[in-house]
Amino acid sequence: MHAIRLASMGLVVALCAVLPARAESPPRTLPLDFQADVRADGRPANIAPDAGLSPTLQAMVRKQVAGWRYIPGTWQGKPVPGRVSQRIVVDVLPAAGGGFSLRIKSVTSVPPWLVANGAPSSRAMHPPRYPVDAQRRGVEETLVYAIRPDPQGKPIEVELLDSQAGKNWKKTFDAVAREAIVHWQLEPVEVDGQRIDCRLITPITFRLGTGRSPPPAAMPDLRPYLARVADGCPLTPVLDTKVEGVVL
Repeated sequence: MHAIRLASMGLVVALCAVLPARAESPPRTLPLDFQADVRADGRPANIAPDAGLSPTLQAMVRKQVAGWRYIPGTWQGKPVPGRVSQRIVVDVLPAAGGGFSLRIKSVTSVPPWLVANGAPSSRAMHPPRYPVDAQRRGVEETLVYAIRPDPQGKPIEVELLDSQAGKNWKKTFDAVAREAIVHWQLEPVEVDGQRIDCRLITPITFRLGTGRSPPPAAMPDLRPYLARVADGCPLTPVLDTKVEGVVL
């Protein structure tokens, strides 16, 4: 069995330009965060719900996630174990006879949030600044890069693979992203305890939102980019079980 350490795989760096908060109605959804290892056969293990959840909710998350299956990342054509950090968003619905039931609305990756005017959530990650003109015009962007770190974790090759905002904004967002990337300190990727020389396929998402705690950005499907990056590092496992609408 392969053993792999993917400390920086599938990283989504999200910036939230904080807009004035609006009056909020009572919450109708509930976030349930968890982390789990994913074996090479796609089965989750060591499921760790957020410690801030009640014991009852933690038990529900463990039971639900244990039945899920993932598509693991691959290296040299073989599946390898990985790790996921995800958020189950559930709708809170009144139940017959009183109480509530929880129905899964979505499952997203939980990235390390970086607020545009705040500090990075990790000292190893230098947050890009949100371009002022783009923020004023309400422009959002997702860039996808292939990044090769040296043995010390310093990025030495940075290739832009994709941009979604269009050519008028591509250069603007790419410039601020590269300014940040050069300061990143990436952890090595290992398979079977050995460091591998590969390029991290990494999305960087610029988002506008209200308040300082927006919901996680949906992780783009990075698998198509592997066809363009022959030496791409193993990707973060992808959930293969259809879970939307399932009641916990």
